[in-house]
Amino acid sequence: MTHDNHHKDKSEMSRDLSELSGLRIQKDKIEEAYRQIFPKVDPFLVHDLYLRMQEDPEYKDVGPMYTVEVFTKEGTDSEASRRHILNTTGMAPAIYDKGTHYVTHMRLTPEILKKLNDFEHVLEIMGDYTGTDASTGPRHNLGDFRKRYQDDSREKNIS
Repeated sequence: MTHDNHHKDKSEMSRDLSELSGLRIQKDKIEEAYRQIFPKVDPFLVHDLYLRMQEDPEYKDVGPMYTVEVFTKEGTDSEASRRHILNTTGMAPAIYDKGTHYVTHMRLTPEILKKLNDFEHVLEIMGDYTGTDASTGPRHNLGDFRKRYQDDSREKNIS
């Protein structure tokens, strides 16, 4: 029996499986870190932001353009929330859903995301990379990212 390059022996397959298992463990660790540092933020947004900032040196200090959606508790003072978002991001948000949904098109950095996350009235933050395009407007509902992680039969947003 000859050994050809198309068939791996058991030790090679075992090593590949071990490497893949190790990769999954590292992925789980980074996602857990995202959840600890940014508990109100969609982990996909955090991951996407770090990847884009790493890949493009132009974003190192200013961050890439995102449409960021911040959801707040009902009964929150919408003017105070608007001011907080404006002071944090430098951009005035559009306000939806009776003052509980704020949409801002801005350059996003991890520091800005952390300040938004730590605002006591915030329930959840999601966002979409827009490059240099204008805001995509509101695209998400409160609870969307948590649903995504519970139900993986969702349509993939590939742009």
